[in-house]
Amino acid sequence: MTVVSVLASIAGSIVSIGVIYRSVVRPLFRWGQRLDNAITTVEMNMKNNGGSSLRDAVDRIENRITKLEDYVTKPW
Repeated sequence: MTVVSVLASIAGSIVSIGVIYRSVVRPLFRWGQRLDNAITTVEMNMKNNGGSSLRDAVDRIENRITKLEDYVTKPW
């Protein structure tokens, strides 16, 4: 093997690793980050925080429906 063919093999390997990283590894990593952010946002909305989460809104609606059911079934 000549020096040129060795250098060409090394350069080809480096380029191949770069292409694999840019086309496979980096997109998968970014997808994982977006998925983690989405899960974190959903988790935050499912915990009571004093009034502004989805869970708080559902709890308020449930309390109102319970009071309405009590009034309708037992008016006196």
